[in-house]
Amino acid sequence: MIDVMVAYPNTDTLSFDDDYYLEKHAPLVSSLLEERGLRYLRVHRQIDPKAPYHLVAHLGFDSAQRFETAFAEVGDQLLADIANFTNVEPVLQANDVIDTPV
Repeated sequence: MIDVMVAYPNTDTLSFDDDYYLEKHAPLVSSLLEERGLRYLRVHRQIDPKAPYHLVAHLGFDSAQRFETAFAEVGDQLLADIANFTNVEPVLQANDVIDTPV
């Protein structure tokens, strides 16, 4: 399992339409990627206004190959929508998911 983190930097000049993101962009992500192997979409919004990121989304896929194939098919459409809700470029990072005992 991999987790793709999409983090939006919290800059001094940040403009971010949370409503658009939650009501339009996140559903777009789900609708385009679910049939392409998306296992989950989790959105984390900062509670500290000084946090390094305003919002971080986590997308789960069974493998890096599944993500790469999905993003190759619909990534341009998803990236084009970013300008509709923010003026910052997100940071993407793919991570292996390692379960540890609590």
